[in-house]
Amino acid sequence: MKRILTLLIIVTSLFACSNDDDNLKMDPELNGIWVLTDMNCFCGFDPETNINDFSLNFNNSENTVIVQNPREDYFYIANSGTFNYTLTDDGILKINGSDDFIYKIDGAVLTLTRIDDPQIADDELELVYKRLQQTEM
Repeated sequence: MKRILTLLIIVTSLFACSNDDDNLKMDPELNGIWVLTDMNCFCGFDPETNINDFSLNFNNSENTVIVQNPREDYFYIANSGTFNYTLTDDGILKINGSDDFIYKIDGAVLTLTRIDDPQIADDELELVYKRLQQTEM
């Protein structure tokens, strides 16, 4: 009886340690460089800021995104850096260290809508990006 119980524990442990990274959702349309072209929000920003200097570079093969943010005092996704991300089946983009966004791609336009926190008034944010370059996976 102890052998059966030990065998059952070993088999259960092996399956519990499976690598979920193999099942990461990918969207080939997201892969590439995107430049910010418009934003809609209740957030203030310096009118001298060139929003086209903000960009995202998605790498599907590594599930990373490089955020290019030229200003430390204005960040809408995150400060500049490389971050891991995941996609959900219901169209949610989750960037580690950032808010979650509903993402939609329409041709060469990527729209990110921050998921609203009902506890915070006026936190709506919509970011519109244009594809600068699509890269192969």
